[in-house]
Amino acid sequence: MIEEATKIVSCFVSGMTDYLSPRSDQKSVSRHVEKALDIINALQIEHFFTITASDDNTMLINGIRMSLDTPEVRKFFMKLRQKGVVTIVISKGVRAGELQKFLSDLASSGGIFHSYAHIAIKRGEQLPRTEIFPPKHELRDDLFQIKLIYRDISVKGRIDMTIVDAVVARLIANVRKEAGLFSLLMPTKEGGDDLYVHSAKTAMFSILQGEHLGLGNALLYDIGLAALLHDAGKILLPDTLLEKQDSLSESEWTIMKEHPVYGAALLASLHKIPEIAIIVAYEHHKKYDGTGYPETQRRPGKQHIISQIVAIADYYCAMSNDLPHRKPLSNASILGLLVESAGKEFNPLLVDNFIHAMQRSSPVVS
Repeated sequence: MIEEATKIVSCFVSGMTDYLSPRSDQKSVSRHVEKALDIINALQIEHFFTITASDDNTMLINGIRMSLDTPEVRKFFMKLRQKGVVTIVISKGVRAGELQKFLSDLASSGGIFHSYAHIAIKRGEQLPRTEIFPPKHELRDDLFQIKLIYRDISVKGRIDMTIVDAVVARLIANVRKEAGLFSLLMPTKEGGDDLYVHSAKTAMFSILQGEHLGLGNALLYDIGLAALLHDAGKILLPDTLLEKQDSLSESEWTIMKEHPVYGAALLASLHKIPEIAIIVAYEHHKKYDGTGYPETQRRPGKQHIISQIVAIADYYCAMSNDLPHRKPLSNASILGLLVESAGKEFNPLLVDNFIHAMQRSSPVVS
């Protein structure tokens, strides 16, 4: 039963993700709904299929406790708690249309649920967002965990999603408490920890954008996870290239521009990695107008919205670094460059959102 329940939750999460994706259509959502219904019907449950989300951070499906270590289960649980949903009862005879409408309501940013003939929802008091996440840890502890994540990917060809989930959750909590954000605004000399520090900074500034947009916990998790792993492809590049103290030559730059392709392929080879991480690793150097890299023979399409968010954070962090061949730019200068590039390199609405988020978070930028 646990395996089937996990698959059902996975279908629900995939359906909600597709519902929010700018590239999806109703057919893709319908496929996930039909698959979930097939599993529910195969269980031959006599009357009801019940999902319960408890205050003690547990989720039960038909009385069986589900492990929140599984990314899909954790994301579904966070969404239920964000919406204040305590119990869902799906009765025998539920139709695909009802389930699809329920998932769209659950995925949406609003708090409204429609009425459904075979789905009942019990709601309690909405849980404050910060209570879903563990207490704040020092950023240096997260940096150590990020090193472990990248080491496991590079050396062992695997990723421990339990560690990733914990790091992303703490980064979200720190952004909400503005812990460490002021230090991130200062120019940094990253030294031997370039990749890890840049990944943590990019993740926090990406989460900051999502928080200012009013996105829920499940989407903030997706944003934080994707940003944390966006440069995974760099671990496949030569160390001499990554550690070079001056500007890259044309041939070296050609190699550097392969890291999005390497990153997407590397992440795709890992077990249970969420698809959004693969998409963002591939797209974070694409531009809003369809240019950028990697170049494709196909007609260029729009970046995923999370790729657009991460691209802004990645650019800001890169320009604020103190490098041997380039001095860091001031906050005002970087934000000015973002404004100049809005509509070409970056989504203008997201640039505006980023500037307002920065101004709200730090008087340095005001």
